[in-house]
Amino acid sequence: MGLLRPLLACAAAGCLARCGPGGRAIEVLPGPGTARLAPIYYVSVTFPGTEIIVSGLTYRGLDLDIEMTFDDATVRDEDPTFEAKARIASVSAGGVPQAYEAMQPIAVRGTYGDGVLATELFGQIRVGNAGLLIGLTGSTQDGARRLAGAASLFGIPDPGTFVAVKRRRYLVAGTDLQGPIGKVAVITVRYDTLITSDDDLEVISSDPVARVEDGRPFVVNRFTFDNIQGLDPEGSFATLFERSVGNLTNPHDLVVPPPGAVGDAGTAFVTRYGAGFNDVAVLDLGTGDIVDHIDLTPYARNADRLARPDQALLHDGLIYVTLEDANASFTEFMNGRVVVVDPVLRQVIGVIDLDGQNPFESLSYAPSTGLIYVGLAGLFPGRAGPRPVLSGGIETIDPLTRRAGGILVDDDVLGGNVTAVAIHSAARGYCVVSDASFHNSVKAFNPTTGEVLGTIFDSASEIASIEVDGDGFLLVADSSFFTPRVLIFNAETGAPVAALPARLPPFSFAILTRSLP
Repeated sequence: MGLLRPLLACAAAGCLARCGPGGRAIEVLPGPGTARLAPIYYVSVTFPGTEIIVSGLTYRGLDLDIEMTFDDATVRDEDPTFEAKARIASVSAGGVPQAYEAMQPIAVRGTYGDGVLATELFGQIRVGNAGLLIGLTGSTQDGARRLAGAASLFGIPDPGTFVAVKRRRYLVAGTDLQGPIGKVAVITVRYDTLITSDDDLEVISSDPVARVEDGRPFVVNRFTFDNIQGLDPEGSFATLFERSVGNLTNPHDLVVPPPGAVGDAGTAFVTRYGAGFNDVAVLDLGTGDIVDHIDLTPYARNADRLARPDQALLHDGLIYVTLEDANASFTEFMNGRVVVVDPVLRQVIGVIDLDGQNPFESLSYAPSTGLIYVGLAGLFPGRAGPRPVLSGGIETIDPLTRRAGGILVDDDVLGGNVTAVAIHSAARGYCVVSDASFHNSVKAFNPTTGEVLGTIFDSASEIASIEVDGDGFLLVADSSFFTPRVLIFNAETGAPVAALPARLPPFSFAILTRSLP
């Protein structure tokens, strides 16, 4: 046990010259108009045997709650050294919250490689008459969702420990589809259990799709809005730019290859669904210019030659784009297709024919199975009569062979049109099913065998979207006009975790979480 007393001024000054607030400012990654999202961890540090004097009283046990933001560029390059910013959320001694002083944020430096993290001493954090300088050494656990290890205090032999838990965060695009605007909200999860929502952060369109591409948040503003909106990822989520992709283009999705992949970190490939375009536009995010386009008309088979490109997925350096292949009046639907685009050559290099109709707002790659999953809605009531045409389901694509694997889950078995799909693991996936009366449900299925596992939620209101966060949660957009909510479920079991009231009906999700590599 050690008694923590004021540090020698010269020793503290020497350390702060290397790791304190006077250090070099962290530089953001290059890119047009915005930084990238950073890995952020909540760090709980405890020194159970340390005694500290505050206002003449001695307390045993010291605990700190720290939010640490890593500079993404420095943890992903080949150099093991990294930089970060630490913000002190709270300090307690003897279980009693204590006042503290610190110049925030505090600069942190250290090394990270092969899952092992070691910081230099960082601080100074003044509590009572002591100035704290802290060092951390530990390793990643559970796929870098957590770090744990030893903590030390300068000048004090008492051992301590720390646990760091990755911050989860989700971008929610909300709209009631009635007015001219929607708004963005952000949901944050601290220590895997403390869930909060920040509403009305930015104005977007009333037909929005949220996306995170190349570590940056975007909103695709669709029908009549026809633009790509870039948001500030560093906390405010204010609009950094809006780039038009052409009047009446009705953009549906975008992908942004990472820096170096196509020679430009600011090139977006945007699916333009509008009948006068039917292509993938190549957009320079820096200038807003359409620098090229990939015509998809040759791949449409309906009488009006409208490809109707919808979803886009960047996987292994190639872009997969779903084609609804429907005529001008939406009365003739061919079987769906997926075209494979080489973003360097800017041309289609393959076509994958699907067994079902109307690939609809659902295209994702699941690392757990190595397959791409396509949601096929079939035809909704009104398109081909008063009842739905169940000509779809969930289909798979093997990206190694670029061949479709056929219908994995048939919509006849599900009992309605499939409007969204999310894959958690090789044994657990989820889909949204809309029946003939537009009653909606979230059903679980096995992504390997196709077995339907049951219903975890159903609603007479729209379920606009579902998304897995990659860390064990399933997000469900309960888009009731009167009681809109974001529902969070345990993705492994389907058990409910939280229900968060929303200011506007949630329409689309994007996962903002970044982790250490």
